[in-house]
Amino acid sequence: MDRDARLLRERLRRAVLNWPDGFVYFFKGPEYVRWDATDDTVDADFYPHDTAEQWPALPASFAAGMDAAINWGDGRAFFFKGSKYVRYDIESNTVDHDVHPRDIADGWPDFPAAFTTGVDAAVNWGNGSAYFFKGGSYLDYDIANSKVRPGYPVPVPEPGKWPELVRAGFTGPFDEVIEWPQADVASVDIPARLVSCRKRTEPTVSCGGEFEMHAVFADADPSIPACGEYRQYLRGDLEVNGRPVRFITKEHGVPTPRLVRSRPGPGSTDDHFTEDGQAASSPANKFHVDLDYGHRNTSIGNGNLFDMYLVKRRSGAQYAGRDIPQGVGSPGTFFKIDVDFRGQLTDVCNGGRVLFTREWTVNCQVP
Repeated sequence: MDRDARLLRERLRRAVLNWPDGFVYFFKGPEYVRWDATDDTVDADFYPHDTAEQWPALPASFAAGMDAAINWGDGRAFFFKGSKYVRYDIESNTVDHDVHPRDIADGWPDFPAAFTTGVDAAVNWGNGSAYFFKGGSYLDYDIANSKVRPGYPVPVPEPGKWPELVRAGFTGPFDEVIEWPQADVASVDIPARLVSCRKRTEPTVSCGGEFEMHAVFADADPSIPACGEYRQYLRGDLEVNGRPVRFITKEHGVPTPRLVRSRPGPGSTDDHFTEDGQAASSPANKFHVDLDYGHRNTSIGNGNLFDMYLVKRRSGAQYAGRDIPQGVGSPGTFFKIDVDFRGQLTDVCNGGRVLFTREWTVNCQVP
């Protein structure tokens, strides 16, 4: 291979991998782009950007271009270039330079000889298997047992293996393969600690309910916690002294002062649920910014203790929320709260796919 051809191949080296915070990184030659899978955007004012500058832990040879990359799903990512690879610690953004770059043949002794000279693409399937592609063949790698499954490598067109790829004419070689980020739910308790009615008449009048929302999103590649978000909706009746009151709900994502919509009549095709939120102008809103339940990109981060993602807002797997729908007034005030709530867990990386739904009611009145 002459010098010009070798330089061209270097420039065309590329890799793709996802990160636990919902970002996906596309590498091409010495540059990369960061795509936000949660809202399908790229900061075009900043990207493409120099890999060496923003990924200083990577060896210079890898920052100049890589063949493949894979998120192992346990806090590690692997980058491949030629016959070498690098193990990257995601949490600390470090590489052990005393060990890496390392020969694929040394670190992956179960790889067939042809794959130790380099891989074209790699993907973590999220079911215990990682697939490594080279030319028109691939390996099925058993992650738990750190070995290639028996019978591999096999050609991509092998009957029964990748029929849709074969039908589409994608039989290799592949430039790169991506594990598409998605959200999965590990556990959910919504509503938790539900109190449907709590009231008093002295020294002031108080009437309403209380509940909490708890959810844990899966943290196993390709399931990305950042793709999971909580949404809350409501409908029903709110009255003070017999008159309906305006409550801040969201219409098409915009905070709007309006009456909560009553329950629909029989045969209605509209369930009358609107998203629960609080506008910046509300006297009860101490943050003075529009608030929602569950949206990760809120400007106050985890500052609202009634709406948090732990450990970090962007990437935290655990959601913890609390709501106290109630009215407080002077002695003699009449309150009626008869509100249906809907809690949903959604996958914002896949068009808002609903992962969980539950409805409950807060019903309370004074006198």
